[in-house]
Amino acid sequence: MTSYNDRLTVLDDELKQLQGMTDCQMLTDDMDTDNNEDVDKRSIYVGNVDYSTKPQELQEFFKSSGQINRITIMVDKYTGHPKGYAYVEFSNEDAVNNAIMLNESLFKERIIKVIPKRKNIPGYNRRRTNNRTRSRYRSYSRGGRYYSYRGFHRDYSKPY
Repeated sequence: MTSYNDRLTVLDDELKQLQGMTDCQMLTDDMDTDNNEDVDKRSIYVGNVDYSTKPQELQEFFKSSGQINRITIMVDKYTGHPKGYAYVEFSNEDAVNNAIMLNESLFKERIIKVIPKRKNIPGYNRRRTNNRTRSRYRSYSRGGRYYSYRGFHRDYSKPY
């Protein structure tokens, strides 16, 4: 019984420690939202990146533009395969202007696209459903998919 109480005490201490870490994380997340706009101003989007590209290769390519804080190569969350684009965050906004001059240059035998990172606007791509009659039926000619008031359906042809 004492081993059970000892284990319970240890778990309780771990819970308090995790709750403290969560509270601390929530505070830093609030501060991060203030800095997101600043980070966006210091970041670039790099498109048409070869799938085999490593962050070190991008760092070597963009190091002439300025000091790099972070390189993020985007990957598919289900497969883990690269999506073919990346974000590079610099330490200042002048480096962004220098990096944009590398737009349409050759990197790993591909012409890359380098533009300023667009501001991330929450809810920007959400579909608006103010008009009930219009949003109730949405047909898609490709793939035979359509929406109805009962939900999502796939149009399959019958086997006979």
